[in-house]
Amino acid sequence: MTSFDQFLSKLEQSFKGKNPIICSVLANVFSMRIIGNKTHGDLAEIALTEYINQFVDGFSARHTGKEKFRAKEFEEDIRVKDLKTKSEIPVSIKTYGAGPLQLSTNKDGSMFALLQKIVNDQNISDIGKIRKILNGRCFADFSAVNVLPLIYNERQMNFKIVVFNLIHAYQSVRQIKFFPPRRLGSKQTFPIYKFYTGKGQYIFEVRYGGVSANALQRGMWTHTENANPYFRELLAGSYRINEPLINLISKILVSPKEKHEEILKLFPKSKEKSVI
Repeated sequence: MTSFDQFLSKLEQSFKGKNPIICSVLANVFSMRIIGNKTHGDLAEIALTEYINQFVDGFSARHTGKEKFRAKEFEEDIRVKDLKTKSEIPVSIKTYGAGPLQLSTNKDGSMFALLQKIVNDQNISDIGKIRKILNGRCFADFSAVNVLPLIYNERQMNFKIVVFNLIHAYQSVRQIKFFPPRRLGSKQTFPIYKFYTGKGQYIFEVRYGGVSANALQRGMWTHTENANPYFRELLAGSYRINEPLINLISKILVSPKEKHEEILKLFPKSKEKSVI
C-alpha cells in the first residue's frame, strides 16, 4: 500500500457516521459557483487542507497551490504529511463537473510529443510500442502525481469523491488511436490520442500540448462516466446551495482584520498554523 493509499484509507474513515462533516464542506465548496465558475476550485484546495487538519487522524496538510517563488517538483495543490513517518504526499485536487476530467496539464507537452514520435497519425495495437510509450518518463513520472477528484452535478445537486486507478488504466491499454483536428462550426478542435482496452473500452486521452495550447487543450484527460471502471468511489452525496455562507462572505469582505480574528476564535485550531 502506497503512502497515498494509506492517506485515502484514513480519509474514508473520516466519512463514517451519520451526516459526516465532509458533506457540509463539499456543499460549501460547490456553493461557491454562485460567486464564480472558477472560484470553487481554489477554495476546494483550502477547504480540503483544513478538513484534513481537523478530521483525518494521523495526517496534516498544507496548501501549496499558490505558494510564491516555489518550484514544485510535482503537479500539486496540497501536501499531506504522515505525522508518524513525517513523509509528505503531493496531492492534486481536481474540482470538476461530471464528464471530462483533466488529470494532468503536462505543461511541457512531453506526453503528446512522445505520442507524435511513436504513433504519429496512425492507430496502433502493438503491445511493444504501447509499453514503450507508457514506460516513457513523462507517463511513468505521472504515477507520482496523486489526483483527488471532487465531482459534482449541478442539475442533480449531487457529488462524489473518486480516485482514478492509473496503474490499472496503464495495464489495460491495448489500443491507441489518433484523432485529427476537425472543425465544429467556427472553431477547430485539437488533435487527440485516445487509449482503449482490447474490447474498445475508453480509458483516457492525451490532448495537444504545443506551446500555443492553453490548459484545456493539453495534457492527460479522462471521463468520469465513460471510463467508470477505472474509478473508485470514496464518497457520494447530495447538497444544497448554502446561501447563509454566501451572505457571510460578503460581510467578511467588508469587515476589518480584528473582526476576522474574533470569528476565528469560534473555530478549533488546526494541526497546521495556516492553510494558505
